Amino acid sequence: MATTLWASFYPYVQPYVPGCPEIVIQSHLQESAAEFCAESEVWRYTIEPDYTSSGDSDYEIDVTKGTLLENIMYLYLDGNMMQRVSERHFKPATNKDGTAIKGTPTYFSVLDDNSIRLYPTPDQKYTFNGLGVLKPKLSATGVESFIFDTHGRAIAAGAIARLAEIPNKEWSNPDLAMQHRIDYERKISNAKGRDTRRVNLRVASVGFAD
Repeated sequence: MATTLWASFYPYVQPYVPGCPEIVIQSHLQESAAEFCAESEVWRYTIEPDYTSSGDSDYEIDVTKGTLLENIMYLYLDGNMMQRVSERHFKPATNKDGTAIKGTPTYFSVLDDNSIRLYPTPDQKYTFNGLGVLKPKLSATGVESFIFDTHGRAIAAGAIARLAEIPNKEWSNPDLAMQHRIDYERKISNAKGRDTRRVNLRVASVGFAD
């Protein structure tokens, strides 16, 4: 899929923060894009069918290069929807010797940026698939072009808000920061649940850095 580099955002940001170095603008665009994608859930990712194995509870999701797995909207096991739980608040059942009880998983949690854990630990081979939400890494060189085309102004507004909040700079402007923060949050709210784009494992993303 096509990638739009951060430089394409500069015309929407630079007029509001005169004198701000481009490298600083880029870093705040990266943060704004990551937050926007995480909160709005506009970048959805098809988790194609994969298989469990007996005794293994943790599984890596092979997300698009240069991205992180922010959330999983739903996950199915052999066609049955699983329930998401927080690992911090969910205590898996164990045997008397402390080992995990095996069975048919009905719960899952998102462990980190690209893996999940199933509960109980699978006792055999099952098929799981679902739909996840991606966000770009802070090291990404840009965003997918469909995000720029639809939400570029929103991401720019988030960057302006961050930059204008920096104290003691020639571009510091608390009022401007507040104005663009409100606009940014409103656009996140409007984008959530609207147009989405699914990306599956057969589509190679171009231009992202690890």
